[in-house]
Amino acid sequence: MTLERTIQYLVVWSLIGFIAFSLYVFVVFRSGLVYTSRKQDGTLKDRIPLSGIVNLLLFLLIIVGFQVLANYLGLARSGVDIRHMSLFVLNFGHYFILFLFDTIVIDGLVLGVWRPGFLRLSDDIGGESMKKHILISIPVGMAAGIVLTAISSAISYFVLFAG
Repeated sequence: MTLERTIQYLVVWSLIGFIAFSLYVFVVFRSGLVYTSRKQDGTLKDRIPLSGIVNLLLFLLIIVGFQVLANYLGLARSGVDIRHMSLFVLNFGHYFILFLFDTIVIDGLVLGVWRPGFLRLSDDIGGESMKKHILISIPVGMAAGIVLTAISSAISYFVLFAG
């Protein structure tokens, strides 16, 4: 895969991810689903109930599914030939871009600073709680990203490319 093709893939699928993730954030905050696993200040609950665990697992499944879909539509359908480790690196780069968007734009700017009324945020969500959330989510999100990327890369490689 050429550098130009790699950049094009990352730009297109990151922009699609930004939109999809923003819609997800809108839905979970408007519906209150976000509070199944989070306290009113936006940080994770100490004891997450089953509904919160299901919500978190669904979100992780969505991330894996989104990357497999991106690999299919953005690579496999175009006839791109890619090795497993290269696919993993590409997927991790994609995950990292989405993680930065979530951390900086969603958590930092939207939830921590802007706090738009249409999200129906609790009064406890603000700059301090989001700062705490961000500091915890950086190492956890990066470790989770390695695992999620490994899963999406393995599925994609063996289903789409190793044939």
